[in-house]
Amino acid sequence: MLDAALHGFQEGKVNPDVLKPIYEWLEVDGWEALINDLGEQMALNLGYLAQFQFSDSELRACMDTPDDQPLTDEDRIRWGRSHIDRVLNGDDEYLLPSIHTYEVQASDGFKAVIGCIVEIHGQAGPACQWEGLWKSRNDFLAAVGEGDGYWVTPLMGEIPDDVILKLWQKPTEAKRRSKKRVNNA
Repeated sequence: MLDAALHGFQEGKVNPDVLKPIYEWLEVDGWEALINDLGEQMALNLGYLAQFQFSDSELRACMDTPDDQPLTDEDRIRWGRSHIDRVLNGDDEYLLPSIHTYEVQASDGFKAVIGCIVEIHGQAGPACQWEGLWKSRNDFLAAVGEGDGYWVTPLMGEIPDDVILKLWQKPTEAKRRSKKRVNNA
């Protein structure tokens, strides 16, 4: 089964069903082996955090800032960083899952790693998000950090201000005009 999965990976044709028994083993009997690689790499779910916290309306509501008071990018960055710091300081294991790889080897010596993101869901415990086979741990970590979803820490360093502002949900001009009409009525 493992040989079939790895040879399929080499050929670019991995059948995800072939990996299911391996995932199941890793979640039970192989759990210690999976989490033993837990270095310092965590995956801040920045996209999810931004979706609910990085908006002018959220900032205004929580800081009691009137609608007629303009918000600056500095206000947005400060607000965004306060939420990022809260998560990085261990306040939320759902938003800061750990990243793991487990090395597998075919009978012919070919090696790859299985990638996994593990979120902690409170009393329900760990939930594994299986990410398939990768050439190396570094390839997997790089892929996790691509796009606007996860920020791999500390690998990717500190989150730059421009990333916070890029993810910020600013009100559209139409919404601002609509709000002015309601306020002026």
